[in-house]
This record gives sequence, structure tokens and C-alpha cells, in this order.
Amino acid sequence: LLLGAFGSLDVTVREKEAVKLAGVDFNEVPSAEVGWALAAVLEAVPNAKSTIVYGGGGKTLARLGTMGRAQQVEAGAILEKAMEEGEQAYLADLQILPGKDEFSYLPINTQAVVVQPLGDGRALVLGGNKVRPFTARDLTMIQALASFLAQTLPET
Repeated sequence: LLLGAFGSLDVTVREKEAVKLAGVDFNEVPSAEVGWALAAVLEAVPNAKSTIVYGGGGKTLARLGTMGRAQQVEAGAILEKAMEEGEQAYLADLQILPGKDEFSYLPINTQAVVVQPLGDGRALVLGGNKVRPFTARDLTMIQALASFLAQTLPET
């Protein structure tokens, strides 16, 4: 009887709420095309609130959205590995991971991160305002827009 009662319950997973990222808004883009691509990412992926383009060698090429305390990107192990392997890295719950300190250029309360390599030692880093915010569709959209972005970036 008890098993029958539990079996008939309609259980739904409670999603975590989106948070307001604690940081400063930036709009530093080298060209209109790069600005369009970053704005398109923020528009197409609703829970992405921070976009940064890392150009290698500690150089930040563009920033759009809410940023954290560090002014420049310092590539840590996660960013380096994603660029080396050329594969997207998705950290769905950044707050529970020891690597969260690597992303000091994002707001302190960033909930999730996507690192999308752009080739030539460059990468797009996105910060999200919710745990597990990015769907398979979002990750595919990020890849598509990153492809365009890689072609429009100035040579470093």
C-alpha cells in the first residue's frame, strides 16, 4: 500500500532560482561585429549574463555584461584545458566546484560557466545567473555564435 502511494506521487524537481549577479556592467568591444556577436549570445541564451573573450597571454579582447573584480582574464587550468582540447567546457554548478576561484573576472556569485574555445589560443567565457541554466540548444547556439565570433575577432 505504501509503495503504491509513493508510486503515484507526481514528483517534480525544483529548479534553483536565478540570482542577480554582483558586479559591474561592462561594454568593451573592439568592433561592431564583435559587439553584435556578444550581444547575440546574451540575447539567445537568456541565463548568460557575462561574456568575455580571452585572447591568450593574459589579454582580454572584449567584455560585455556583468563582470567581477578582476580586470583581466588569468587563464587557469579549466580555461587552458578547454583551449588545448578545443572542446567546450560546461560547469553547471560553479559554486560547489574548487575551480570557481579561477574565474575571478566573473561576478563572485556566478552560478555556471561555459568556456568555448575559439582557436588560436582564444576563448569565449560565459557566466550564468542560475545553476544548470544552459540547455543543449543553448550550448549549440553558443558554438554557432562562437564560430562567427572567431572569424570577426582581430588578430592578436
